Amino acid sequence: MKQPHQQPPRAVDAPVHFVGIGGSGMSALAELALKQGLAVQGSDSKASETTVRLSKLGVAVTIGHAAKALEGAKSVVFSSAISADNVELVAAKAKGLALLHRSEFLAFLMGGREAITIAGTHGKSTTTAMIAHMLDSLGCDPVVACGAPIVRYGAAARAGKGQYFVAEADESDGSFLRYRPTIGVVTNIAPDHMEFYKDTAALEAAFSQYLANIVEDDGCAVIGWDNPTAREVGRRYEKNRLTYGFLIGSDVRGIDYKCKGGETTLTAVVERDLIPLKLKTIGKHNAQNALCALAVARALALDAKKAAEALATFDGVARRFSAVFDAPEVKIFDDYAHNPGKIEACIAGIRESWPDWKVHAVFQPHRFSRLETMFDDMLAALRDADIVHVLPVYSAGETTTRDFSPELLAAELRLKHGVEAHACRSFVEAAQSVRNRLEYPAVILTVGAGDVWRVADLLKDGLNGTVSGKSEALGSGKAKT
Repeated sequence: MKQPHQQPPRAVDAPVHFVGIGGSGMSALAELALKQGLAVQGSDSKASETTVRLSKLGVAVTIGHAAKALEGAKSVVFSSAISADNVELVAAKAKGLALLHRSEFLAFLMGGREAITIAGTHGKSTTTAMIAHMLDSLGCDPVVACGAPIVRYGAAARAGKGQYFVAEADESDGSFLRYRPTIGVVTNIAPDHMEFYKDTAALEAAFSQYLANIVEDDGCAVIGWDNPTAREVGRRYEKNRLTYGFLIGSDVRGIDYKCKGGETTLTAVVERDLIPLKLKTIGKHNAQNALCALAVARALALDAKKAAEALATFDGVARRFSAVFDAPEVKIFDDYAHNPGKIEACIAGIRESWPDWKVHAVFQPHRFSRLETMFDDMLAALRDADIVHVLPVYSAGETTTRDFSPELLAAELRLKHGVEAHACRSFVEAAQSVRNRLEYPAVILTVGAGDVWRVADLLKDGLNGTVSGKSEALGSGKAKT
């Protein structure tokens, strides 16, 4: 690569105050700012492991939003999740403090390094983490800003000293267009966040602009070639481009894919080399994520074989098909998946890995707007589960006038897809619904971007400490003989 592209950062005066500092993305930025020598403070609506960890690092964290939390701050960073009438934003405007969207602050942090940004409807966090893990293992010492905690680091950020800055680029509000990456990744493009984009043409135009923002001369687009829309958008990019996937013609192509017993194997064709690849993660979507990482390695002229060896040790990302409980006849996984493509990929991975097992999905829909704009697709994504246990919508502060009750969603699943579905009004009720219908062997998946993981914990607690007689440990479920 040539000289690193110098981002045109806004000047940022410290101390920097982060509104909602406990979120994965915001905490990552706060930690990176702190390690770059900036004074950092912040607030969040509630205490968490993240706020406690930041406090131990020396960050002044206020629990609860209030104007007084801004005391001493000169700049304020916020995300699109923070409403315009937030008391701290209102106070910051009244005081004339510098206000920066999280994407603006991330662009500031990227200054002076070669940015590798990962965009796409799904797979961003895992792909970001895989690329970071690979570069770290190869001695590149990258800076990392991920949208979820990476298991290797126990945090969503890594403050390396190398030339590469690996960052998840969030398309949900169009803010990913603020970056000028040296390598711009597009994993896939599918309808999501349509309350912002309104139509697919606007969504595709945004991704086209994202690619257009890649730095000239030494920049490179890395495109997921298996996804038809990403492929179409990628074809319009006429500069330096690398493609990856299982489709014939992909520059980095996967063959001989197998997924069984919680492990994925494939062979990557990189130029003329056949490189074996073994992953701890399951599913074709994770194999594609790994192929993406190898394409990035190729773009950076790194050793692809060593990169594949590094990916074999990748331990994953928090709440991305995280193993909650593992026994010979019952397994519990939790996943953040909240749009159709992600949910469908999770269930498909389970089906491939444990083809003869019963699959229970405990589903917590995320945001009314997502159901309003893609109701049929959300239900269709669950059709390959044996039994779906439906929880109330995790609203994330949204409201609706429509009926999206668990009872209605369960009825629609039964009617449209012939799936056994049960309405559950609480986490305890959902856990009991699983127990009542459990037959072994079984895989239980809790899925959603809210707090559905609590159901996985309830079920896990019922299993911990048992050696045999799992049906008694879980309640009234009956084991197959």
